[in-house]
Amino acid sequence: MFRLISLYFLTALLAFPAYGGLPLARERPYQGNAVAEIIQGYCAHLIQQKRPADGTAKEMLHIRLDRFYAARGYQPLWINGQMVDEFMAAVEASAADGLNPSDYAIAWLREFGAHALVSPEKKGQDDILLTKNLLLLASHLRYGKVDPVTLEPFWNHEKKNFQSLDEKLQRALAAGSITAFFNELRPQDVNYGLLKKGLARYRALARNGGWPQLPGGAALKEGYRDSRITVLRRRLKVSGDLAAEDADTSTVYTREMAGAVKRFQKRNGLEVDGSVGAATLRVMNIPVERRIEQIRVNLERYRWFLHDIDPTCILVNIPGYSLQYIENGHYRWGTKVIVGQPQRQTPVFKAVIHSLVFNPQWVVPETVLDKDVLPALNRDNSYLAKKQLRVVDEEGSTVDPASVDWSHYSASNLPYHLQQRSGDQGALGRIKFLMPNRHTIYLHDTPGKELFDKSSRAFSSGCIRVQNPADLARLLLQDTLLWSRAKIQESINTGKTRIIPLPQQIPVFLFYLTVVPNGQELQFREDIYNRDNNVLKLLNKPVSGR
Repeated sequence: MFRLISLYFLTALLAFPAYGGLPLARERPYQGNAVAEIIQGYCAHLIQQKRPADGTAKEMLHIRLDRFYAARGYQPLWINGQMVDEFMAAVEASAADGLNPSDYAIAWLREFGAHALVSPEKKGQDDILLTKNLLLLASHLRYGKVDPVTLEPFWNHEKKNFQSLDEKLQRALAAGSITAFFNELRPQDVNYGLLKKGLARYRALARNGGWPQLPGGAALKEGYRDSRITVLRRRLKVSGDLAAEDADTSTVYTREMAGAVKRFQKRNGLEVDGSVGAATLRVMNIPVERRIEQIRVNLERYRWFLHDIDPTCILVNIPGYSLQYIENGHYRWGTKVIVGQPQRQTPVFKAVIHSLVFNPQWVVPETVLDKDVLPALNRDNSYLAKKQLRVVDEEGSTVDPASVDWSHYSASNLPYHLQQRSGDQGALGRIKFLMPNRHTIYLHDTPGKELFDKSSRAFSSGCIRVQNPADLARLLLQDTLLWSRAKIQESINTGKTRIIPLPQQIPVFLFYLTVVPNGQELQFREDIYNRDNNVLKLLNKPVSGR
């Protein structure tokens, strides 16, 4: 009899389109063991199916589902109407996190009704469908809907621990409420909360029509008169850069408007000059709907890594061209950085700084050899002298570059190192921060200080150039007497290469955020590596095959 019931149920469920509008049985009698047998039969069917070796998200969900029910003896879960209501509220609330409630059967949940007589097959079906969506929502809030490994090939943050997640959920269910459980799944970080508030604010702007598009034309500057000024004024008021009570209706570009444009430019990572040129015009005309998509993408990125951040660490936001030193969970210090060019992208990963080097000597890495140095050498045999690079063999002896036929070598078979002596004009400047990783990426000083004045700073070959490296060194060395600013400079002035171990190893997180909160405002940054759309496509893709 059990086998016949199971086969009947499995056939019906597998043919049943996702959530098909069937009513949910709530607070009604159930035939205990019969329903449990239905649930167990379905779980067994899923586990017995042949799975790909790598384990897809669908297969992982099936494993979790079986493990979840096995822990409770395959007894049905959804026999309490209050629990159903709490879950429906959690699904509704996921929209505020930038997720899509339709991924968790919200339409089906809204249509459920109470029926006194329901077959065991129907009860088991309802229970399994609800639990699947429960597990999905929990994992998406905790780890994100999109798997970062599929988009960031060098991702090495915390691995997903679904077993621990589901055990916590079991405990919440046993306590009779899941509301607090879902609230705690979200990143407990003030910036995540501020980004959610920003999403709500921009959605409200969209409902009210967004902001007007500013027509093209000559650059607008303070004192100019132009018919487009009235449109510009409305645009600045909508985004909150110009006071809403500003009653000026003229076509003159006033000092107040120039100040509002500067605020807009600063929030959007543009050159802050108070005039509306081509770059500012382009960013002003980005629709509010696109900004909403950007915020959702970055909420998803926060879910990827915020749980993994150490209380004391260094955070580098690649498109923000910024470095922050966080101490005991609080912002302590920050500076500008230069990151990799779009064709030499700085990877997203985490590492640990264990020491720093005063007066470092630069050994040209393989990537730079292949793409820059060897091609230049084949064009100009004086290149090494111009760059103050010396050729060193495997024994450490200097080799006459004129004795080498450079056309015979590539970066992979070159039997020499190209080394640059330390100094103010050296590629690494005076300080290098050692953080071993597979990418040969590190933080360092630079002789090109003028580049920090640029609003866009993607100029390096992948490493992070730090504007104020001596200040960062002083913070990491954690000794204001032995390593004061003056003592650091004194060591640098000797010209000798010196490796200094840190008293405490400091985690470094290189991440990619194109929207970050700054107080109650949101700062938008250019998507310099064109990564937002790939995240958005997967975030918007309906969950299927459950």
